[in-house]
Amino acid sequence: MVVEGPFTVSFTDISTDDVKKIGNKAANLSFLMAKDFSVPEGYVIKTSAYTLFLKCNKLDNIIQDSLNKIKDNDYNSIEVAAKSIKNAVEGSPLPIELTNEISAKYPHYDSYYVAVRSSATAEDLPSASFAGQYDTYLNLKGLKQIFHHIKQCYASLWTGRAISYRIKNMIPHNSVKIATIVQKMISPKSAGVLFTANPITSDISEILIESNFGLGESLVSGQINPDQYIIQKILKKGKKVFRIINKRIGKKKFATFSKETNGDSGIEQKILSEQKSTESSLSDKIIIKLARIGSEIENIFGGKPQDIEWAIDQDDRIHLLQSRPITSMSPQKNREKKMWSRGYSDDYWNDPVSPLFFELLGENLTKIVNIELNSILGYENIDNKLLKLYNGHVYFNLNVLKLKVENEIPKMLRNEDLLNYFPDGYGYYGKETIKNLPFHIKNRVIAEIRVMFYDPDGSITKTAVKYDEWTNMIFYPFCINFDLKLKKIEDTSDGLALFSLAEDLNRAMVPHFCLVRYGIPVHNIGMNLMTQYLLTRFLGKNESLLYYPVLISGLKHKLTETNEGIHSLAALIQDNSNLKSIILDNKSENIYDILKHEKNSQIHNFLLEFDNFLKKFGDRGFTREPYYPRWSEKPMIHIFNILKSLTTETTHEKISKNFFSCEIQEKSEKIVEYKIRSQRFGFIKWKILSVILKLSRLYIIFRENQRFNLDRWITRNRMVFLEIGKLLTNEGILKESNDIFFLKKREIEDLLHHRFNESEMSKLQIEISNRKRDFLKFEHEVPPKFLLDSHEFNDVLKYSKDSLIFQGIPASHGIITGRIHIIRTINQISTVKTNEILVVPRTDPGWTPVFSKIGGLITETGGILSHGAVVAREYGIPAVINVPNACKLFKNGQIVNINGYNGIITIKN
Repeated sequence: MVVEGPFTVSFTDISTDDVKKIGNKAANLSFLMAKDFSVPEGYVIKTSAYTLFLKCNKLDNIIQDSLNKIKDNDYNSIEVAAKSIKNAVEGSPLPIELTNEISAKYPHYDSYYVAVRSSATAEDLPSASFAGQYDTYLNLKGLKQIFHHIKQCYASLWTGRAISYRIKNMIPHNSVKIATIVQKMISPKSAGVLFTANPITSDISEILIESNFGLGESLVSGQINPDQYIIQKILKKGKKVFRIINKRIGKKKFATFSKETNGDSGIEQKILSEQKSTESSLSDKIIIKLARIGSEIENIFGGKPQDIEWAIDQDDRIHLLQSRPITSMSPQKNREKKMWSRGYSDDYWNDPVSPLFFELLGENLTKIVNIELNSILGYENIDNKLLKLYNGHVYFNLNVLKLKVENEIPKMLRNEDLLNYFPDGYGYYGKETIKNLPFHIKNRVIAEIRVMFYDPDGSITKTAVKYDEWTNMIFYPFCINFDLKLKKIEDTSDGLALFSLAEDLNRAMVPHFCLVRYGIPVHNIGMNLMTQYLLTRFLGKNESLLYYPVLISGLKHKLTETNEGIHSLAALIQDNSNLKSIILDNKSENIYDILKHEKNSQIHNFLLEFDNFLKKFGDRGFTREPYYPRWSEKPMIHIFNILKSLTTETTHEKISKNFFSCEIQEKSEKIVEYKIRSQRFGFIKWKILSVILKLSRLYIIFRENQRFNLDRWITRNRMVFLEIGKLLTNEGILKESNDIFFLKKREIEDLLHHRFNESEMSKLQIEISNRKRDFLKFEHEVPPKFLLDSHEFNDVLKYSKDSLIFQGIPASHGIITGRIHIIRTINQISTVKTNEILVVPRTDPGWTPVFSKIGGLITETGGILSHGAVVAREYGIPAVINVPNACKLFKNGQIVNINGYNGIITIKN
C-alpha cells in the first residue's frame, strides 16, 4: 500500500475531503474557525502520516503480536501489551517525508510555543466518553520537541486504558487512526470547560461552566476544586437571555501555567495565595459571554449539547480549544446532587470535630432532632442523613434545611440571617429560590396539631419550662452520680464497665435532645425571625435593624453568669498586687501550682473563689469538641490565659456594661412601644409584638442554658473515654489516651471485647493515625462554606486585599474606631489588648469572657444568634459578623471603623 501526502493541512485550508483524515477534534475546530469563532491558529498532521509511520517502522506486526498475547481481557496482560507497543512507537523515527513537509510548510511554528494535541478518528461512543484519554502536550518549542511529542500522541493510542476501552466496546483496533494538531499556544489568565446542558442534572435549560486561573490542565487533572457557574437560558420575546443562577467559588489551591523562565518548555503548577484561591476566576461579563458563545456553538452543531474547552487570553478574548458532544446524558433529574452547608454549623456546631464526637453528638441530632421529629410533625420525603463530616468539620444537609423552610418558615420571615445558610443565586438551593419557595401552611398546622397529641412538651409554652425541670431534677443529680461511679470504676480498670457508663451518659441526654429539637430550630429561630419581621412591618427596615439587637440584649443566662464569674476573679486579681504579678509574670500552665504553694491569706481566699468557680463552670471549654481539655483540667491553661488578658482591665466598670445594656434594652422597648401604639391598631400590634418578643428572649436564654448542659455532657464524655483511652494505651493499642477520639464507638467496643485479629488491629492503628492527621491538619482552617457531594465551593468573595470597605451582618450596635487584632486560636487570647477590634474565624462561649475588654468584634462566620453576637450585645460592643476571609483580608495593627448599626467596616489606614 502506497501512502501519499500531503500529510499536513492548515486549519484554514481543511476541505470536506480532509475531515475523515484529521480526527473529530480537529474537524470540529476547523468547522468552528470557518464559522468565525476564535480558534488558535495551527495545522493538522493527518491520519495518513500515522499510517506511514507504522508502515515505515513495520509496527503493524509488532502491535498485532502484542495484542495477540492479551489473555481474556486480563488487566495485567493488557498492560504488558500496552508497554510493549508504547516502547516500539516511541523508539521509532518519524518518516523523513513527514518531517521534511512540516519543516518546509510551517517553519514559523519553530519560533514560538505550541501545543501538540491528539485527534483520534473514534473517541466517543454515544453512551461512553473516552475523550481526554489521548495525550496533549503544552508549551513546546522547536521542531525537535514537536516531532518527539507527535510520537507521544501516537503512543497514547495504545495505552492500557485505550486498549481496554476498545475491547470493552468491541471497536476493532485497526479501525482507529490518530491525527495530531499543532497549535499556537496562548497564555490564558483563565481556562476551563463549558457544558451547554447541565451534566449534573441533565437540565438542557442550564449551562454549566467550570474554570480556574491559568491553563485548563488543572481542571483536567482533577486535583483542584474549580469555580463552577450555572447559567439559565431564558427565552424572552423570541430572544435567548442568559442569567447566572449559581456561582460556586472553589478553593483553588494551585493553577497551571506555561513555564516562563530561561526559555523552558512545558508547564508548571503554581500555588495560589489564600486571597487568589478564593477569588472568582471569571467576571460576570465573561460568564455571560461564554454562555452566549456556547449556545451559538450548540446551535451550529444541530442543537446537540456540547462539551467545550476554552481559554481567555490577557486581553479577555475567548479562544476555543475543543467542542464535542456531551456523552451519557441521562434523563433529566429534578434536582442536583446532595449539597451540604457549613452556614448552619456556623451558628450551632462550628468547631473542629473528631470522629468519635461526630458520632456521639451527630447520632443524637440525626435520630432525635431529624428523623424522629420529622415523623412526629408528619413531614415526608425529608432526607434521613442530616450531617456530613468533611475535613474535620460538620456540614448540614441543605435538602433537609430547604424542606424545613418550606414547611415552617413563611416567605415574609425569610431574612438574610436565614438565607445565609444557602448559596447565592437562583439554583435549586440558591438564596433567591429559597426566598420564593411556597410556604405549606397546611403542613405547618397539621404539624402543630400532631405535636399536641404526640409530644406535648414540644409546645412553645412548655418546652423551656420542661427543660428547666429536667435540668434541675434529673440531669444535675445524674451528673453528680455519674462522677461518683466513674471514680469507682477508674480504680478497677474495667474497660467494659467504663463503656457501659458512657452508654448510660448518652441515654441520660436523650430528653435534652427531645426538647432542644423544638427549642432551637423551631422556637428560637422562629420567634426571632417573627420579631424581626414584625419590627420591619411596623417600623420599617432601618428601625428594625436599629432596635432588634438591643431588644434581645441584657438577658441573664448561663453564658453571662459564667462571664460575670470570671470577671469577679479578675477583679480579685486586680486588687492584689502580689496575686497580679504571679498571674502576669508566670506561664499559664504553672500558675495554679504556684498559687497553691503561696501562704498569703488573700491568695488563699482567691483560690477558694477560683475552685468554687470551677465547680460551677469548670465543665466549660473553648470548644464543644471533647478532644480538647476543659477549664477544670489541670494545668488550666485556657482559664488563666483569659484571666491574664482581663487582669489589666478596670474590671468593675467592664462588668457594669452588662447591666447598662439592660437599661438600654428597657428604654428601647419603651420607645418601640410608644412608636407602635401611636399607629392605627397600635394597641393590638404592640400586644402581638410583646408576646413574640418575650418568647424570643425566652428561647435565646434557653439556647445558652442548653449549651451549658451540653458542656456538662461533653466534659463527662471526655472523662469516661479518656479513661478507656488510658487502658488501651497501656495495652499498646493506642499511642496516647486522647487517640480514643479518633475511633468510632463500635470500634472501641470491639477493642474492649478483643474482637480484632493482628492484621485488623494493624489496619485500625493506621486508620487512627490517618484520622488524627486529618483532624489536626484542618483544625484551625475555616472550611469551604458549601459542598456539592465532595466538591468544595464558596460564594463569590466580594472583597480583595485592596478593598477599603467591607459589608457584614450587623449583630451588635455601636460605632468604634480601633486597631485590628487577629487571633485564630484560643491560645492567642491572652495577647488581646484593651479596646482592640478582635477579628476571629468563629467564636464559642469559652472565648467570650475577653469580650469585656475589646472595642469591637468581627467574625468570619455566624449569624445574629451566634454566641459571639449574643455576648457582644450583652457587653454593648459593636459587632459585625459573617465577613468571609476576614482573618486574611485584615492585618494586625490596621485602624478600622466598625459600624454595628449597618454592618459596614472601613479601613482607615
